[in-house]
Amino acid sequence: MKIRNHKDAFVIGGLLAGTVMVFGGIINCLHNCDFKHCFLIWVGLIMLGSALYAMRRPETEVLPDERTEKNNLKAGYAAFWIIVLSGGLLSLADERGLCDLEVRGALSVTILIGVFSFVILGWYYNRMGCE
Repeated sequence: MKIRNHKDAFVIGGLLAGTVMVFGGIINCLHNCDFKHCFLIWVGLIMLGSALYAMRRPETEVLPDERTEKNNLKAGYAAFWIIVLSGGLLSLADERGLCDLEVRGALSVTILIGVFSFVILGWYYNRMGCE
């Protein structure tokens, strides 16, 4: 299969990454089954599903219009500053001794804040429109 456009690259990358994640999760789950290995399997299955969905979708549906691109750019810009602010506040709280944070916990909280803020702001900008 030749990679002719971004859709083909997404499909091939999604299939490869999803397969590696599922097999890695299964192999690690054989040794010790805990939450992160089961989560790895689920994320791999979701990636495989989204790649298969993108593979079956016609090319005309793949390209977003200008309004969607503009809304995603605005949501991404705002989510970036929310991530920077939340990271700064977490490091300030840890420095002042208000909470005992580990780097792993603070990073996961910051990533979750960024993902949720991007999704919520994307929904908001799509619903309200851009100026």
